[in-house]
Amino acid sequence: MGRKSLKEQRRTQIIEAFSRCVSRKGLQKASIRQIAKEAGVQTSILHHYFKDREEMIEELVKSIVDQAVARYRAEVNRHRNPKTRFNKAFKFLFGPDMINDEHSTFFYDAWVEARENDKVRESFRMLYSRFREGITNLLAETGKSYGLSALELYELATMVVAIQDGVSLQWDMDRGNVSLDRMSRMTKRLIELYIEDKDRGKRGKGE
Repeated sequence: MGRKSLKEQRRTQIIEAFSRCVSRKGLQKASIRQIAKEAGVQTSILHHYFKDREEMIEELVKSIVDQAVARYRAEVNRHRNPKTRFNKAFKFLFGPDMINDEHSTFFYDAWVEARENDKVRESFRMLYSRFREGITNLLAETGKSYGLSALELYELATMVVAIQDGVSLQWDMDRGNVSLDRMSRMTKRLIELYIEDKDRGKRGKGE
C-alpha cells in the first residue's frame, strides 16, 4: 500500500483535530476556528481541503466507520473456527471499540444535525448500510445464513444493528444497570433462536 499524498495527509490531520474538538466540546461548539487551531493551520487551509463543515462531518463519520471496520476485521480474521469468529464478532460489536464515550459524544450531536442536513443524513445511511453488510457477511461466513432468504438475512442484520444501537444508548445513560457482555450473549442467542425457528418452519412444511 502506497504512502498517502500530501492532500490525504492534510485531510487526515484536519479530521483528527476535528475529532478531538468534538470529544472536548461537542459537535455544535467545534467551530472552524477551533478546529484550525487544534490542527495547527490557518482557517483558510481548512476551506482549501473541505468545501464546508458538513463535508468534514461526513469525513469524520467515514473515518470512524473505517477504523471500526479495520479493527473488527483484524479481530475476527485472526480466527478460523466459525463459532469462534461468530463469538469474537459479537464481543467486538458490544465492546469498547464500538461503545464508548467518544463515539457517543459525536453521534448524539451528529444525529441532531442529520435531521436537518441531507449530507449528514446520507453519511449515516452509509454507516448503517455498511453495518448491515458487515453483519450479513458475518452470518454467511459462519454458516448462520443457511436456509435464510436474502430478505430474512437483511432483516436479521437490521435487527442486530437496532439492538446494538439501543444497547449503546442505554449503556451511556444507565451503564451501571446495563451489562454489555450479557447483551452480547443475548443477541447471539436471539439470532440462533430465530434461525432455529425458521429451520423448523421450513422442515415442517416439507413433512
